[in-house]
Amino acid sequence: MTYTTGKLYQPSPPPLQKPAAIPRNNARVGLITPAGALTRSAFEKTVNNLEQLGMSVSYSSNLRVRADFLSGTDQQRIDDIHSFFSNDQIDAILCARGGYGTTRLLDSINYDIIRANPKPFIGYSDITALLSAFYKHAGLVCFHGPVGASEFNDFTITSFQDTLVAGEKTKLESEYPFVIQDGVAEGRLFGGNLSLLTSLLGTPHDVDYAGHILCVEEIGESPYRIDRMLTQLLSAGKLQRAAGIALGYFTNCDTKPDDPHYEYSIGLMEIFHDRLSGLGIPVVFGFPFGHEKRNATFPIGINAILDASKGKIKLLESAVA
Repeated sequence: MTYTTGKLYQPSPPPLQKPAAIPRNNARVGLITPAGALTRSAFEKTVNNLEQLGMSVSYSSNLRVRADFLSGTDQQRIDDIHSFFSNDQIDAILCARGGYGTTRLLDSINYDIIRANPKPFIGYSDITALLSAFYKHAGLVCFHGPVGASEFNDFTITSFQDTLVAGEKTKLESEYPFVIQDGVAEGRLFGGNLSLLTSLLGTPHDVDYAGHILCVEEIGESPYRIDRMLTQLLSAGKLQRAAGIALGYFTNCDTKPDDPHYEYSIGLMEIFHDRLSGLGIPVVFGFPFGHEKRNATFPIGINAILDASKGKIKLLESAVA
């Protein structure tokens, strides 16, 4: 089924919409692959994860399709998004994996469909682009959380269920916070993968960071690349407008001694201090979300408080209706 494109360019942001909580019993989750193609082992892991949560799974029409390095054509992946948002029998939509390809979809999604059918939409990594666009154009509270093929350990499951099922005012805490700039900030949560946030600059799908607590994570990028992306966000005037910044673990982003570039590199914390300490807003490193085994679920668009010295983020309201 093909839908026409909705209106992209809103004169002002649409009203914030909280989706209904995922039912405790007999929840039906729609599984989609809007980016990279799904392998057999990842598919089996995803199904097992959802069954572990006591949820039944509905598969999109193009879930196992592959088109070059993508999980189907752009139109097939858009059709899957439209179809599950329009389906009243689907309680939530979970992305099976990330990869690459969601930015190709943003100009052609019908955001009227998203606005008319708010429901939990969950994912991370490349899914950051969809989280941003749905929040920007439809006012939908989305969820930066595990994909279907993630490691569903006790921490990840508890955060997922507390936020999406119980609707609790959850906390996100750093075990070993590294304070770059002390302080306390209040604002709406927003963020995701650093590479994707940078790729949205200059597009109509980029969110204004003003009044937002920006949560940023990355994996496997060299320190100079982290520096370059942060510098680009600074040059675009983005980070200066944020209320505060919460950084993830940035696993495998620090140069190791056996790396040929080690002698000419600097530490990741030096980069964060150099690029972020002069913003005059709270900035703290070390939160478990994104590309980590312990992957907390945090809602895009919900008011929260960031306390840098304590390494804590506290939701001020439930993320679901």
